[in-house]
Amino acid sequence: MNVKPFPGPSCIRLYADDDDDRDFVDEGFAEKKGKDKDQTIPRRDLSVAFKTYKRQLSNYQRLQLANNYCKAAYLEVMSLAKEAGTWVRAKPRLGNLDDLVNEFRTPPLPGRKMEVSVATAVIPDVLASEIAEMMTLSSNLWSKLLFPLVKYVEGSNVVGSLQYLSYADVSIKAAVQMYAELQLPTTLVPTRYFEFLRYGKEIMDGIYIIVDVSSRYSDPFAKRNSERRPSGVIIREHGPEDCEIIWIENVEVDETRENLYSTIIGSNLAYGAHRWVTTLLWNLKRDKSSFSDLKIDVHPGAGSFLLALTQAMKRFFMECVSQHPDETALTVITSGEDPIRILHNKKLNEYISFVGVNSFRVQAKPLSVFQFLMKKDLQLEQFRVFGDSETNEVDEEPELLFTFGTDDKSNIISLHKRVTKEGIVYGLQEASMDEYCSFILSKTLTEDTVNAHIVCGNKSIYEDSKSRMANITPSGFAIMPDGPGGLHCDASLVTFLVQLYYDPLGNPVDVEFVRKDFLSDLNSIIRELNEKVVGEKTNGIEIIHLTQGKASCI
Repeated sequence: MNVKPFPGPSCIRLYADDDDDRDFVDEGFAEKKGKDKDQTIPRRDLSVAFKTYKRQLSNYQRLQLANNYCKAAYLEVMSLAKEAGTWVRAKPRLGNLDDLVNEFRTPPLPGRKMEVSVATAVIPDVLASEIAEMMTLSSNLWSKLLFPLVKYVEGSNVVGSLQYLSYADVSIKAAVQMYAELQLPTTLVPTRYFEFLRYGKEIMDGIYIIVDVSSRYSDPFAKRNSERRPSGVIIREHGPEDCEIIWIENVEVDETRENLYSTIIGSNLAYGAHRWVTTLLWNLKRDKSSFSDLKIDVHPGAGSFLLALTQAMKRFFMECVSQHPDETALTVITSGEDPIRILHNKKLNEYISFVGVNSFRVQAKPLSVFQFLMKKDLQLEQFRVFGDSETNEVDEEPELLFTFGTDDKSNIISLHKRVTKEGIVYGLQEASMDEYCSFILSKTLTEDTVNAHIVCGNKSIYEDSKSRMANITPSGFAIMPDGPGGLHCDASLVTFLVQLYYDPLGNPVDVEFVRKDFLSDLNSIIRELNEKVVGEKTNGIEIIHLTQGKASCI
């Protein structure tokens, strides 16, 4: 059996030996019988073999075990909702499951910690049954609705006893095995990898529950570094067109390493239930974006192209800051201890292409930083593409051709045009803002791309793509508050990502040369933020001293 290296889903399979003469393997709960009760069973991912002694279980006993674990996880989620003072007023009566519930509440080992949070919200214009389907029937849709908090997801059908249970219990509407990666927009925070069982259950007419429970309870060797203890979403109808949800996050993770992001992670703002709900609401609003300020003809299908393209731009950003970037496209060429990350983009053949990434802290409100960087980002993109000699001959301000955004302006996609000596260049920008994490990303578009997909409405590869990352080379910023207060927090955490292009026919380029170019851009950004947003003047040449990801003037 082929096994993906970590990170990546293990698909919750038992790694059996190659001997064809073997007994039944229940892959759902990782039970394996040997020819003899004390047979040694080697695993492919271990260098040693352990002698195992397992009590043999009948198919009925396996089914009962799966049923008890699922019921106990359901009971735990309902208990957490009740304890938080939500509209859940009573726990379901499911018999004596104390042993399993106590197992779910076992204290974490040293070096690990629990993060538990509950949030409620009304979801407008979506029925309870629709939310339940979105979260269980399509892992891609679930990932899209919770991106960028959920960076990547794979789902697979359950097998063994779990599959039989989903057939036997008519109230279970769907069951799926999930692998998910959670990532903050910075290289300073490790990616959280989860594997868990998810099942959706109709409690009664119009009320549903989605239950997640870590694969640890079914396969202790699943590929993950974080445990999703019983978590989930409880959903009920709220009027004729809306629904109301209770979101429960209950996870076991590594203790936070001291760095720039320690405060926001330690305060449960980065991964807490309220952020999950906010991300869901923001994505639902984004899907209802509309055009305004039109100065060119726009095809009715152009909106789908713009949403897909800008989503792919953000996926590229998140892949660049991931603990393990997609190796088919990106290679990290700086050391893990270096606060500056330089990546080689292997899929862009027209240039020698690199990506530079760094995170720093600014003593200014995220809203002020966001407003300043919206304008600065487009200017940077134009200079990177054309160089100083050509950008001196462009118009002072690009012409705004349209905006495509939400009613509350929390997400705005805009197209801008510049006239240069070489012709017309278009700049596409998405500025997305919420209280936990805002993005400003931009990318140049050719006139052919604008005419084909925006004016004529031709479908693009981004609208149907299911790949982990589209290679579309955006540049820009991610902004998070450094503590409570959302957009009005007293300080901001900024991650800057920039594309660096070099002529393949020019002089050889090494990592120190690229790093120096990136530092030049980074210095310029921090200098302008200090002078125009923070209000601190800097004189002469500013040198950025980077230690543990912190940027300061010397």
